[in-house]
Amino acid sequence: MPPKIILVVDDNVGNLRLVDQALKNDYKPVLMTSGEQALKYLQGNKPELIILDVNMPGIDGYETIKRIKANPETERIPVIFFTEQADNESELEGLGHGAADYVSKPVTPKLLLHRIRMLLELYDHRYHLERMVDQKTQQLLAMKRTTINALASLAECRDPNTGGHIKRTSLYVEVLARALAGHHRFQHFLTEERIENIISAAPMHDIGKMGIPDAILLKEDRLTLAEFAVMKEHVFVGEQTLRAATLELGFPSFLDEGLEMCAAHHERWDGSGYPRQLKEEEIPLGGRIMAVADVFDALVTRRPYKEPVPLDTAIRIITEGAGTHFDPNIVDVFSTQTESFRHILEHCRD
Repeated sequence: MPPKIILVVDDNVGNLRLVDQALKNDYKPVLMTSGEQALKYLQGNKPELIILDVNMPGIDGYETIKRIKANPETERIPVIFFTEQADNESELEGLGHGAADYVSKPVTPKLLLHRIRMLLELYDHRYHLERMVDQKTQQLLAMKRTTINALASLAECRDPNTGGHIKRTSLYVEVLARALAGHHRFQHFLTEERIENIISAAPMHDIGKMGIPDAILLKEDRLTLAEFAVMKEHVFVGEQTLRAATLELGFPSFLDEGLEMCAAHHERWDGSGYPRQLKEEEIPLGGRIMAVADVFDALVTRRPYKEPVPLDTAIRIITEGAGTHFDPNIVDVFSTQTESFRHILEHCRD
C-alpha cells in the first residue's frame, strides 16, 4: 500500500523541513508555503490529512480551512492547525473553524507522528462506519421496495389490468413529486425523505382491491351503481390494512404515506370525491398527486369497458380538471412533465 499523503502548509521553510524529516519515513509529505498554493493543489489532489499553519501572509490558515470545508470534495479531509499561538482561546478558535486537532510550535516529531496516526485511525474508522451505514441503508431501501412491490403484485394476480397500472402510476407519481419539490408551494416540506416515502407508497394505492369480489373487480362492462358502491370500498380496505400495519410498527414510516394515498386518491379538489368528500388542502398531498397519476392512466389505457383516449385528449382533460377534480398547482406542474408521462406510457404498456 502506498504511503498516505499529508499536505503540510507553512510559510516558514525551516518548519516545513522539520515536519518533512519527521514524516517522510511513514508518510508522503507534500510541502506548500502558502494557502493559495494549498488550495490550488487541492483542486486536483486529495491528501489524507492537512497540517496547516495559522499565521501566513495572504490567505491565512483560518481562511484556507474555511475554503477547504466549503468544498464538498475536500470538506472531509482532517486538518491539524500548526501554530505558535498555544493559548486556549486560539485553540478554541481553530477548532471552531473545523480543525480536527491543534499542534503547537516548536513541534516535537514523535508527538506529531502520534497525533497524526491517532487522527488517521479515527477518520478511517469513521469512514468505515459511514460506509457500513450507507450500505445498510441501501439494503433496507431495497428490501422496502421489494416488499411493497411483492404486496402490490398480489393485486395483479387478481386483475391483469392492475399490474401495469401500478407500475405506471408509481412512475408518474415519482415524476410529479420530484418536479413539485421545485414549486414554491411545496418546496419547503417536500424533502427528499418525504419524496422517497411518497414514491415508495405509490404502488400500494390500490392494494384494497384485494378485498373486492371477482365478479365486480373483473367485470367486462360498466359497473352498476350498486357494484360501484362496492368497488368504492377498496379505499377503506386499503386504509384499514395499512392502518393496522402502522399501529403495529409504532413509528412514522412510508406506510403513513401509503395509508393516506389509499384513503384519498379518489377525493376531488372541489369536495365531490369519495369516500370523505375532502376538499382542497384537506386532501393529503400524496392523495392529490396520485389523483392526477391515477386518472391520467385510466384515460390513456384500455379497460374491459372502454378504449383508451389519445394522449393529447388525456392531457386536456387533466388540465381542464384543475380547480375541480385536481389541485391546480399540481396540474401546473403536470403540464410541464407531459413528455415524461408520454415516455412512461410508451415503455410500460400492459
